[in-house]
Amino acid sequence: MSEKERIPLAEAERIAAELVEMLRPACERIEIAGSIRRRKADVGDIELLAIPRIMPVRNLLGEPAACIDKLDLLCRELVRGGVLMAREANGRSALGPRYKRLAYQGFPVDLFSVLPPAQFGVLFLIRTGPAEFSRRFVTHRRRGGMLPEWLVVREGALWQRMPDRLLKLVDAPEEGDVFRLLSIDYIPPEARR
Repeated sequence: MSEKERIPLAEAERIAAELVEMLRPACERIEIAGSIRRRKADVGDIELLAIPRIMPVRNLLGEPAACIDKLDLLCRELVRGGVLMAREANGRSALGPRYKRLAYQGFPVDLFSVLPPAQFGVLFLIRTGPAEFSRRFVTHRRRGGMLPEWLVVREGALWQRMPDRLLKLVDAPEEGDVFRLLSIDYIPPEARR
């Protein structure tokens, strides 16, 4: 299947649901985003957003020494086993801790991991799209966007501008929290333009 090929929503939902179930054991939370969530009639790729399960590794004294991202580990095993394919981005494999560019059953998959300081609500809104809606979300109102001047989006999170030029993380674990912070009524994914 080529990068430009599109498939009917029902087929994309089936593939995405299968993939979500395969990855779920390695996730605290995993959701389908993008055009599937927006209920588009035809779909060009699958976008998933996940909070990976993180397993601390302890040294011989029982102290935390490192962490293992179980989702990253599972994805790499599935790529090695041929269940998932790593797709290239700019001439190299994209299997990073925050973004994985994959294919499942020949269909393109973008897997985004929510790792601190990123927050699920912010990234779920951005990754659901569409692109123009996401652009307006991260743009300040004075420039035609939705974002009040006292907020800024960085590293997948909302931050409050403080008088001392520092930024303070604003709690936005769910998409509804983001809309409340923007003082905007919730817009269902299928109505986002």
